[in-house]
Amino acid sequence: MENLNTSTQKNTSISSMPQIPRMLPLKQVIHYTGLSSTTIYDMLDKKSNRYDSTFPVQVKLSKGRVAWIESEVAQWIEDKIAARIH
Repeated sequence: MENLNTSTQKNTSISSMPQIPRMLPLKQVIHYTGLSSTTIYDMLDKKSNRYDSTFPVQVKLSKGRVAWIESEVAQWIEDKIAARIH
């Protein structure tokens, strides 16, 4: 009997597939940064005393739903770590 998977699968390597950014919901950003949701939104608000132009801006995914790009959040955290060492 013929193996259907091998006869119908395309030979596509994983490395040739496009990289899709991983999106983090607010709860995960809170978890990774240790910041509260209020602090995060204050850091994004140019009128706030807590405004931080280096903090990653969220991406609007749909009405009422936003997320942050994981690599940008990770880079922000790494920059904070590097700043304390120097």
